[in-house]
Amino acid sequence: VTASSAFAQAGTELVEIEPIKCWWRTSTSAVRTGESFDLRLTCAVVETEGAKVVADLSKLDPTVVQLPPFEVQGGTHAGDLVTAGKRFFQYDYRMRLIAEDAFGADVAVPPLEVTYSVESKVAGGDSVKGREQSYALPRASVKLISVVPDDTSDIREAPAAAFSVIEARD
Repeated sequence: VTASSAFAQAGTELVEIEPIKCWWRTSTSAVRTGESFDLRLTCAVVETEGAKVVADLSKLDPTVVQLPPFEVQGGTHAGDLVTAGKRFFQYDYRMRLIAEDAFGADVAVPPLEVTYSVESKVAGGDSVKGREQSYALPRASVKLISVVPDDTSDIREAPAAAFSVIEARD
């Protein structure tokens, strides 16, 4: 295993693959200051019989992650999805932009890194953990199209729940 790649055996040929690959998706490409939107992070990591990428997910939890000038209002971490040779994990964040000085500009999600190591199986069934490495998440941005709408009383005001939502909880 090298610092930037893992290897998978394909017949008698070695094929170089990325140990981790992530991408962002926003629910919208443009927002007003204080307007909530969703930001989804999806990552695919190598998971085979011979090698497994172990990512440190503690810094990605919605209760921990900080992404100024965005405010993380909450979020979820869905269960992992496992396919042949890959494991996918996903975080959904409910966000809002609280910067008023970026009108008309694309506001980038700040750089974030995922630390990981590669565990390799050796003879006898034991696992050997490789050195800790870092993966820089790709860039994502949202355009600020206006400051607070005229009918907003407070940009930090939490949205009121509809009666049907409250009733459904009971």
